[in-house]
Amino acid sequence: MKPRINKIVVLLLILFCFESCNSQTKKQKQYKDERNAAFKEYLNAQKIPFKELNDSIFSAYYGDFLFYEKKLRLESNPYLKVNKVYIHYITPASVQFVVYSDEETFCMSTVDLDMDGKILSFPENGVVKVLQPINLQYFGDYELAGNIIKTRKSRESPYKETYYYVNGSIKNDTIHFTERYEGKSKKFEKKILAKKHKEDFTEVYQPGLSARKFINNANLVSYEVTGEFNIGK
Repeated sequence: MKPRINKIVVLLLILFCFESCNSQTKKQKQYKDERNAAFKEYLNAQKIPFKELNDSIFSAYYGDFLFYEKKLRLESNPYLKVNKVYIHYITPASVQFVVYSDEETFCMSTVDLDMDGKILSFPENGVVKVLQPINLQYFGDYELAGNIIKTRKSRESPYKETYYYVNGSIKNDTIHFTERYEGKSKKFEKKILAKKHKEDFTEVYQPGLSARKFINNANLVSYEVTGEFNIGK
């Protein structure tokens, strides 16, 4: 009787493995079909002739498609205001303008409030106007995971390139940065022996400021900022 039971158990295991493999194959096929449909929709939107998903089309356009999808995910995230202007007060009289691009880079520039009133107006009723467009240049890149943002910039020396990370969290219209450290070049990770340091500063979204995206002479994403913002916000 025992050998018969063993045979039944083995048969059940075989059937279970077969069903699992079959289910996994169906899921893989469904995922592939969905990706192909999304890729085809992208090609149609770009008015690129589509006949079959052959190798030449994949090699020519699939990378652009993945980049396009990543930009859409960034633009639709509920936390970071992508391609919008944040400000950070370095001192009470020095304002840093920051824009996080849809290409996972960020640009910034710093302007003093107590200048001669030619770039920024003197405050009036708590409002400062941008009198001349402010150019924000590439400063580093970033990674977004939920409401957690990790920013990375590099600093070159004659012997090496060092990567600095400043990380924080996003709530409503404010990014609160809380830590910094040295990290790896290709991953948003801390070096094994690097020490974490505390940070405590914020960047606040300013809806009254607008950012026009352009590519500078070095072929890097840059922004031109115009509009107005509230003092101390």
